[in-house]
Amino acid sequence: MLSTLLIAFIGLRILQQLIESALAYLNVQYVSNPTNQTEAKQVLALSGESLEKSLSYTIDRYRFGQFSAWVQLGYTLIFLALGGLGYVERLASSLTHGQPILQGLAVFAILGALSFIAGLPFGYYNTFVIEERHGFNRQTKRGFWLDQVKGIALGAILGGLVIAVLLWIMNHMGSSWWWIAWLAIFGFSLLTAWLYPTLLAPLFNTFSPLDEGDLKVEIFRLAQKIEFQAEGISIMDASTRSSHGNAYFTGVFGKKKIVLFDTLVKSMDLKEIVAVLAHELGHFKLHHVRWGLIRSFFTTGIMFYLLSLCLPLLPFYESFGLAGVSNYGALIVFSMWFGLAGFLIQPIGSLISRRHEFQADAFALQHIEDHNSLGDALLKLRETSHSMPITHPWYSAFYHSHPPLLERLKAMNYIGGR
Repeated sequence: MLSTLLIAFIGLRILQQLIESALAYLNVQYVSNPTNQTEAKQVLALSGESLEKSLSYTIDRYRFGQFSAWVQLGYTLIFLALGGLGYVERLASSLTHGQPILQGLAVFAILGALSFIAGLPFGYYNTFVIEERHGFNRQTKRGFWLDQVKGIALGAILGGLVIAVLLWIMNHMGSSWWWIAWLAIFGFSLLTAWLYPTLLAPLFNTFSPLDEGDLKVEIFRLAQKIEFQAEGISIMDASTRSSHGNAYFTGVFGKKKIVLFDTLVKSMDLKEIVAVLAHELGHFKLHHVRWGLIRSFFTTGIMFYLLSLCLPLLPFYESFGLAGVSNYGALIVFSMWFGLAGFLIQPIGSLISRRHEFQADAFALQHIEDHNSLGDALLKLRETSHSMPITHPWYSAFYHSHPPLLERLKAMNYIGGR
């Protein structure tokens, strides 16, 4: 018989998915509305064919996204209702003879394997059917499987290390464990960000220095103008997986490295590339990255404090089929409950992120000569990604870290169109 807490969780999780499905449906109806499409075509000078491709891609992703979300939710809730966590706990205990930290690692390894297996068909279909159908996929099947192996290995090493350290702290630090864990986990995230450009990213992509020429000169000129210390500029072979383009910078201490997708360099002219980069560097100069780290720091602390309050509560574990109080059980069950809370506060993070995008756009316009080049670049990115330039306001409020293209171009008083 299911416990009251588990019934409540299942009900709330289904309610969350119903809300998410309703938002997705509203968005598809909104972007399919001829009146909204007409405004987008007029303001952005888009062809009907271009917008039709974007709409087709959006609808395909919507249908597949809804199917995969409900199926995977069904897997999860049936697993919980049948006492799956309890079975995993007992299996892990038999494999590790009840040694607390090893048992916790075994539990997470088994759950991670089950999650990977459940999600793999959807990832495969998305890559080789949805993305392939709309001309975005550049990845071979060999490359796909190689990425999966690399991801599993990296997740096992880094994830296992984090969980082992966290369980050790919870086991040995007494009532002070939560703030020690807070500092340790945040420190690990900073270390990972520092190591990412030199050790982690090269496992999945090839990076080569940007050749000498006008583009390199203009990028360094921009970096010097806004006092951004650039250690180097690299081209990433994004085209081996997708035709989507982007640019970013990496590094959390000292000089930063600028990374350009090769797809971006191939699809845009010099002014447009510099404009996109000016936007990305705007996030750095306006301290968006720093404030994001600060928010992450305090959010992590709040999570661990709340977890410390739930840790001794026996019904917290028994309702999900676990044998009793355990540190690994607390991490698993709390993460599921916090997922529900995270959905409620998600619009706050999206609002902050969209505001930062507008600010970065404004910053870029202040530091490039041709103001239309940023709008031209965004239109090219939209064209190569088939993204819809309009979005239902409620859907955008929950999910979008970037404002719809139509809103961004209006905000920058863009004059042009392709």
